[in-house]
Amino acid sequence: MKSYEQALLPDERYRIIMIDDPETGLRPITFEDHYEMVARLGLQTAVPEVIERLYGRALHALLYGWFDYELMVVACGQALATVEFSLKTRLGAPAAKMSGLKPRLDYAVKLGLLSAPPPSAWGDDHVLLASIRNEIAHGSDHVYAPDMAKVIFDRCRALIAELYPTPIEQQV
Repeated sequence: MKSYEQALLPDERYRIIMIDDPETGLRPITFEDHYEMVARLGLQTAVPEVIERLYGRALHALLYGWFDYELMVVACGQALATVEFSLKTRLGAPAAKMSGLKPRLDYAVKLGLLSAPPPSAWGDDHVLLASIRNEIAHGSDHVYAPDMAKVIFDRCRALIAELYPTPIEQQV
């Protein structure tokens, strides 16, 4: 644990992260940069209050990762848990009986609530997210860099938005 005097200082690992600023060129990342990155990852769709609260918990852990880089893992774990909770909530009783994130994602695709993951350089996003979720839930010493956490959050946010489309999106 950090000392009292060091508790509100940025994690030292941020010293090596640079931003390519279009106005000033290459410069060290600041808390403002980190805050803006986290703020852009917020949900942009109406969801049940409990899902907004759980996702907000993940965003706060990501934000406070500025002070302790290790919180990136906690943040990603909470974002993935929020996706899983969203699936359980949206799918109802059948999802409660399923074990794990991947079967729930597959079931949501089967029902047409989620699109099948498009092929990507990462492979199947659903498999990858389930793998990351399991790694975090079952213990790992991996630490996620802010860019990796951003990708995980972006994927989680997209899944939640697809599960809870706006009324206009539902009509399309």
